Amino acid sequence: MKKWFIADTHFSHSNIIRYAKRPFATIQEMDRSLIVNWNDCVSLDDQVYFLGDFGLGNIDHLHSICSQLNGKKICIRGNHDQNASWMHRVGFAIVLESAFLKVGRHIVELIHIPSELPPSHFQLHGHVHDKRPNKIISNQLNLCVEVWNYKPVSEKAILSLLDKASKVESK
Repeated sequence: MKKWFIADTHFSHSNIIRYAKRPFATIQEMDRSLIVNWNDCVSLDDQVYFLGDFGLGNIDHLHSICSQLNGKKICIRGNHDQNASWMHRVGFAIVLESAFLKVGRHIVELIHIPSELPPSHFQLHGHVHDKRPNKIISNQLNLCVEVWNYKPVSEKAILSLLDKASKVESK
C-alpha cells in the first residue's frame, strides 16, 4: 500500500478553470483528466489523503465521481467542502478538519488552509492553488493540483522534499 496526497480538485467547478488558469476547455474535460490522472497513480489498496475542496454538485453527482477514484480516501475538509456527514456520503471513509501524520522521520500537519505564520513543523496544505507556485516554502508544502500537474503526489516524493528542506534548515 502506498500513500498519496492531493488537494483542490474542484470537480465540476467551472469557475476554477478561469480562476486557476487550468488548461481545460470544459469541466467535463477537467473532470475526466483529473480522474484518469488520479487512477494512473493510485491503486485500489492505496491510501489517499485529500486536503480539501473536492468538488461542486449534489451528493449523488460527487459520489459518482468519488466512486471512480482508486484508493481508500481520507478527507481533510476544505472551505468549499460540506460538513463531515456530507463528505462521508460523497465517499470518504474518514473526514477530519486537520491531522498529524508521520512521513519518514517527519511529523507533518495535514490541513487545507496553510497558517499565515509558518509553523515550526512541516505543514501539507492546499487552498492557494497556483498562487504559491514553489512547492515548499517555510515548512509549508503546497499540494494543490495546479502545482503537481493535476496528479496526486506520492509519499516518497513528499519525503524527498521534506528531507531536502530539513537539511537546508539545519545548515
